Amino acid sequence: MFDTEWKKLLTEVKDNGVKVNRDSKRSFREIISYQFKLDNPLDRIIYNDTFSASIFQYIGQFLWISQGSFHTEEIAYYAPFSKTYSSDGITMIGAYGPRLFGIHHMNQIKHVTAILDEDLYRRRAVASIYLPQFDQHTSKDEVPCTLNLQYLVREDCVNAVTYMRSQNAYRLLPYDVFLFTMLQEYVNSILTTAHETKLGTYNHFSGSFHIYEDEIPLIEEALVQNPISVPMNPMPSHDVILWVQKLNKFEALVRTTVSSYKALKKNVDFDMFLETLDKSFFEPYWKQMGLVLVCYGAIQTKNGSQYTQLLSKLNSVYKPLVEKYVLKKNILFD
Repeated sequence: MFDTEWKKLLTEVKDNGVKVNRDSKRSFREIISYQFKLDNPLDRIIYNDTFSASIFQYIGQFLWISQGSFHTEEIAYYAPFSKTYSSDGITMIGAYGPRLFGIHHMNQIKHVTAILDEDLYRRRAVASIYLPQFDQHTSKDEVPCTLNLQYLVREDCVNAVTYMRSQNAYRLLPYDVFLFTMLQEYVNSILTTAHETKLGTYNHFSGSFHIYEDEIPLIEEALVQNPISVPMNPMPSHDVILWVQKLNKFEALVRTTVSSYKALKKNVDFDMFLETLDKSFFEPYWKQMGLVLVCYGAIQTKNGSQYTQLLSKLNSVYKPLVEKYVLKKNILFD
């Protein structure tokens, strides 16, 4: 149960982390060279009343990265604070997408699956996110916190290893675990068609595993919350690359339409989105993700009737997270 494991990690760094004081920046508590393992990567979502996780940012970030995008506006739709990581307000030089799903040799996820398809037991299935040609700079551009992703197939199980230079255990770890276990499952879904692989363990290493001193009151509040575990359904293995591409096109349609109509103060035709989902997304796994995206559109436009209708269509994984988001953000519908 990731919720329970997360609380153990927070407790350990809170109680045993070494305090690092900085004159002009936030002080933090840190454990150097830290690692943990998750036996069930499908159990990747935090349900916690104190930590206001956004299922929209979870899914939006995964899709943004799988698009190979580095455009700030696209991810800022789901996570407005991300604009602070862009030096020009247009692009994010530290974005993972172009480094994992870019063109030619920068499509590292394609390379990873290709070499494992050739020989499942190779140890070269590594994707490098930190790249010196992009990241050895002194400007305010964000340097990726992630160094490498590695995939090792043992006993027909696809195990993932993530190497981080730095990891905020409270605010960022839940989002990182969601993203990297989704990528692990994506790799497994591609391989299992030919090799009948299964999802293995998720392993996480961090050079600096830390929390900030000013986060401790929130962390202590989060630690007393009752754990709730609702694992996601398994990602279907058939045509997974095509399905992700199709969902990315649908995401772009919803995001650009909602953003444009919101700016013009016009009503959005949500029936069009639902009709598209009904006709094109016969696979429930991907259709549910599409419904989450449309639901976010209803929230953005404060369309209460559409929100209620969409909420009733969500499964037991997504519905509570959407409700918690609306409650936490105190969103008032028209």
